Amino acid sequence: MSSETLPCGTWLVIAHNGPDRRPVLISRHANCREAEAERDRRNRGAGEFQFQACMVLEPIAQRMGGRQSPAAQP
Repeated sequence: MSSETLPCGTWLVIAHNGPDRRPVLISRHANCREAEAERDRRNRGAGEFQFQACMVLEPIAQRMGGRQSPAAQP
């Protein structure tokens, strides 16, 4: 899952159940309530909490002038 392709402010439901424990995108949502409802629905059938709801935030390196910053020189 690449955060570069997801718009900031998007709510996601992710799982960490892959072999390398990397986040796996399960679904995208317009708001927190929808994402949390989907997370809770999926966690009800799971033995342990393996689904999480989270929001895509701007990577901090972009705000601080990192290589991917819009202000960085090509």
